[in-house]
Amino acid sequence: MNTRSAAVERATAGTAFFDTQAKRWIGLYDSKASFKDRLNLFTSALASAVPPPARVLDFGCGPGVIALALAERGYEVVGVDGAPRMIDLARAEAVRRRIACARFEVARAHELGTSFGGFDAIVCSSVIEYIADDARLLTELAGALRVGGCLLISVPHTGSVFGRLEDALRWLKVYTGDVRHGHLSYSLRRYRLDALGRTLAAAGLSAAAVTYFETPFPGRLGVAMSRLRRLGVMALVTARKDRAA
Repeated sequence: MNTRSAAVERATAGTAFFDTQAKRWIGLYDSKASFKDRLNLFTSALASAVPPPARVLDFGCGPGVIALALAERGYEVVGVDGAPRMIDLARAEAVRRRIACARFEVARAHELGTSFGGFDAIVCSSVIEYIADDARLLTELAGALRVGGCLLISVPHTGSVFGRLEDALRWLKVYTGDVRHGHLSYSLRRYRLDALGRTLAAAGLSAAAVTYFETPFPGRLGVAMSRLRRLGVMALVTARKDRAA
């Protein structure tokens, strides 16, 4: 099996894995400070870049936590994910909370189609590292944005010492068998932010801001530590579309 085929197979297996984690994923936003921080980062960054009302696509929305939080803040949100159980939970939660301005659909990478377009903003939380052809996906996401619209995307980055430790533990298969860390088995890459910037530029997007977040340390201390580039495992990049395709 060549490298390309192996990446596609691993990405497909990753979608199946996340489908089994739908209910657990919702609980993480209630119980973990790092997930609450992630939610606050995305909602506040979007409010700064594109205030409501605006039309937002949440690509890889999972069980809809970020999408529904945005809808409650006055955005019109479309959430898509490749895991059907995630979408079922998101739809059920929207009904339970009587949120009418959010809809959810099953769609995998490269299945956006022509009906997905003209968005004022796109949220993409920890998705592209699991996609075999991430550059193509970024181009398609850029195509779904109006000129002047913003992409908010989070990725694991190479500058984090904790990220490198995760890679070492994954290589040694120390904890990837634990369901809490199973997602690490399916991540295909970490990102040099300069290289990511060039990929975004090729898609017509200009990176404007970066915020680091997430460490293995719990609570407020972990959140505070995560803002440091060398410690934060993830990077939230805000990019703006400055030209038509």
